Amino acid sequence: MKVKSRISSFELFFVLVHTMVGVGLLSLPYRTNIAAGNDGWISVLITGIMIQLIVLIIWFLCRKFPNLTLYDFSQVILGKTPGSVVNLLYILYTLIVVSYVFVIFLETLKRWILPETPAWILFLMGGFLLIYGGTSTIKQMVALFSFLFLFILLLCFIKVLVFHDSPKDIRYLLPIGSNGAWTILKSTSSTFVSFLGFETLLIYYAFMKQPKKLSAMKGAFLAVLFVILVYLFIVISSTILLSPDEINHTPEPVLYILSASGMTLISRFDLIFLAIMSLIVVTTIISYTFSASIGISKLIHVKHKTSVILFGVFVLAVSAAFYYLELAIPGQWINLLIIIFGLIIPIILLFITIIFKREESSIHEKN
Repeated sequence: MKVKSRISSFELFFVLVHTMVGVGLLSLPYRTNIAAGNDGWISVLITGIMIQLIVLIIWFLCRKFPNLTLYDFSQVILGKTPGSVVNLLYILYTLIVVSYVFVIFLETLKRWILPETPAWILFLMGGFLLIYGGTSTIKQMVALFSFLFLFILLLCFIKVLVFHDSPKDIRYLLPIGSNGAWTILKSTSSTFVSFLGFETLLIYYAFMKQPKKLSAMKGAFLAVLFVILVYLFIVISSTILLSPDEINHTPEPVLYILSASGMTLISRFDLIFLAIMSLIVVTTIISYTFSASIGISKLIHVKHKTSVILFGVFVLAVSAAFYYLELAIPGQWINLLIIIFGLIIPIILLFITIIFKREESSIHEKN
């Protein structure tokens, strides 16, 4: 693949943050509390550390093919046919992830702010934004994400404001570690879905300036660190503000806390939060669409815009089918897929590359 535009490590930070911060944030305190009780924040921290290690593995792999995306070096490492199979599976994985985000967030919007709006209107709006944003260049996407990062900071500010003005009880966090080390470790499986997006580094690394240097990964490590800190604050603040029993019966505690808070000029923080959150979720969808479209273009030899349109049509079809047939996409499946495509496949590819020195036979790189 010929990379026409390059991004800096600083720009990679914005891309990964917007890809990772998404709809999973709203229910994260609920899922961690169900799995690990008041030690849910420890689960988030451990998961974050694991993600940092996975990012390091991905860097070891991608730096051997600095000008190639996963869709290119998979064929160099495995051969044309097995590599094409991996590429197809990765595209299908991305399709499932985007459809999952689509359905979950649409249901959230329907419950909280748009109960009377027909779902098909929301699907069409989301599909239009997906296609419009996905057809952009990497530089255009980075510019958009850099600007919208201010809205992520605004979300954090709203949460801090509500946390400051609400009654708190730090005893809900105590005793630390009371649920046991094994329970906390097992609970990390339920938090993986909230870090969804780090695996797109397998695609975006090909766009990096000076990719062989460790400094190229600074943005990725800082992006994961930023997400860890945001999630820790969300989980800890929710645990302190609500009792364990309340969280267990509140699937979206972040919105519940915001809806119960208010000021003289602002009475519904939850509506403001969701409106801003909509923009952030759209950027997650755009990022995944961009990464998938590169694979589709290579697989069936079509232009970038055509591949985005094809992907958007399939996303709408799959999402609508799950929504109208009332079929749920289990979070456990998504967690398993993340482990397979974000950890297992990169490790296998790296192992083969090291053992058989596949990077030296890359015709694309030599050219």
